[in-house]
Amino acid sequence: MGTSTFSLEFDLNIAEIRNLNKMYFKDLYKKRIMFFLAIILLVIVFLDWDNNDDFFQWIIRNLFSVIFFLFFHYLIVNAICKVTFRLVKKLLKFEGFVRRYKFSFTNSVIGVHSPLGGFTHRWCQIEKAILTKDLFLLYIRDRNGYIISISTKDNCDHKIAELIAFIDCNVTHVERI
Repeated sequence: MGTSTFSLEFDLNIAEIRNLNKMYFKDLYKKRIMFFLAIILLVIVFLDWDNNDDFFQWIIRNLFSVIFFLFFHYLIVNAICKVTFRLVKKLLKFEGFVRRYKFSFTNSVIGVHSPLGGFTHRWCQIEKAILTKDLFLLYIRDRNGYIISISTKDNCDHKIAELIAFIDCNVTHVERI
C-alpha cells in the first residue's frame, strides 16, 4: 500500500459523537470561552483608562474588576458550556447535524471535524492502538491523554480494515484483544 495516497474519512454514529463531545469538545470549548472572556476583561480594563484619572485609582478600580472576574468566570464558563452542550444534544436528533462529525485519516494526520470545531493529531502522537471486538482505540500521547474510539461493527460501514492495516504497517503495532 502506498502511504502517499492514503486517505480515509469516516462518518460517526451517535455513540461516537457523544464520546467525542464528552472527551474532546467540552474541554476545547471551555478553553475557547475562557480565552474569549479573558480578552473581554482586558478590553474592559484598558478601555477604562482615562488620562485625567489618577493611576492609583485606575489600578484599584480595575483590581476589583479582575477579582470579580476571577470569582465568577468558572461559573459563567460552566453555564455557557452546559447550555451549549444541551443544545448540541438536542441537535443530534437531526441527520444533517450528525453528518457534520467526521474522522479523516491521511498519511500524515488524523483529523476530527465537528460543528463545534476541529483539531488534528499527527501519527507520531499515537501511543497505542488496540482493536477489540466492538471498538478500535487510538491512544493519543498528549497532555490530556485523548482516546479516539471507532466502532468496528459491521453496520457502521467503515473501511476499518484498511485503517488498521495502515496503522499496523506504518505507525505502531495494533494490539488485538
